[in-house]
Amino acid sequence: MFSCKRLNIIDTSNCMSKTNEFSFVLKVSAHGIGVFATEDIESGSFLRLFGSDELFEKSEGDTKRNKKDVPEIFWSNCIDMGDYLICPRDFGNIPVGWYVNHSKAPNAEHGQFNWYASRDISAGEEILIDYNTFNEPETSKEDFYHV
Repeated sequence: MFSCKRLNIIDTSNCMSKTNEFSFVLKVSAHGIGVFATEDIESGSFLRLFGSDELFEKSEGDTKRNKKDVPEIFWSNCIDMGDYLICPRDFGNIPVGWYVNHSKAPNAEHGQFNWYASRDISAGEEILIDYNTFNEPETSKEDFYHV
């Protein structure tokens, strides 16, 4: 068993620590709707934010879409990559991971869009990430997450 943090792995079954379907809940936060831990999470744990133990590269949970194919009202629920958007596969059934809020002091980080606890996270604590790590074009970034 090993820590999953920052590893480019294909399978999470050997991870020392990972969360499950009961590890997170959506609640009102200072930032709108947020994702909160329901249990203590160890640093380096794989965060199951997108509905399965599969890693982002293997899952079909998210889709690359041309901007012209997505109504503009949904763009705020996508990652803007300039010429295209990375969006939830089904806007009517969005995984909790799409509700994770931005912070300049995050407690989670990604490797290839797979999320890991960057430090110990306590039960009841909001899961926060740094949106600047998505490499979105500066022109598409919201004012609140400019460095």
